[in-house]
Amino acid sequence: MHLGRMSFFVSFAVLQILINLVNIAARKQVQLRVEDPSTYRIRPERSSETRAPIDILGVEKFDDLESRTYETYQSSFGMGSTSPITGTYFNLPIAEADMYGGATSTGKYAFSRRDSYYELNLDKPSNYFGLYVSAADDSNILRFFNHDEKVFEPSLKDFLERLGEHRAGYKGNKTYPSWFGGYGNSGQEYIFINFHFPNGVVYNRVHFIQGRPGSFESDNHTVGNWTRTSGRRVVTFRIEED
Repeated sequence: MHLGRMSFFVSFAVLQILINLVNIAARKQVQLRVEDPSTYRIRPERSSETRAPIDILGVEKFDDLESRTYETYQSSFGMGSTSPITGTYFNLPIAEADMYGGATSTGKYAFSRRDSYYELNLDKPSNYFGLYVSAADDSNILRFFNHDEKVFEPSLKDFLERLGEHRAGYKGNKTYPSWFGGYGNSGQEYIFINFHFPNGVVYNRVHFIQGRPGSFESDNHTVGNWTRTSGRRVVTFRIEED
């Protein structure tokens, strides 16, 4: 074989290997994207005109629940008896909207107390999850499982730090003006986060965990499968393999 032709085939093979390695790495990364500071939910319309992922199925807003802890609560994510996906929450605390929780400061929201968690189990695996996090702090943790296998465990501490110069724009409750000007609780972030899992990676259980003193407030839990991403791309987290 001509030396030049051999060199071409070797170079092509090396290039193909590099492409495969990049693709493998990409399949093991979760994309976390945030919406604009004034966005409290993304809508589940399946239209080319919406910014939301096309196959988002539904949103649990908690507004029809009482302010108490539910041992179990089954959600159709706003889609009623014909919902293509349902979820069961376990040990779910619900509170009235206030400065620290509740999208648009109305209705109800879910929260985790110090050193505790509540759980969401889906009846079908999904590769997208979104939620509105309010009064965010470093001890807010989400733990995703596929059955009993842990898939991903992001700490909001790492995520918030990577917002960089944009982090200041999410501080304070935009629907809760302060008597002294600005927004209420101006030291903490209020932010809608989209979790886009890579091809072939799914979850069907989520733990909403609070570590130290304080609580993990969230609202508008959104489930489904994505075909397009929504929000500004902030960071990718690598899925660690055992």
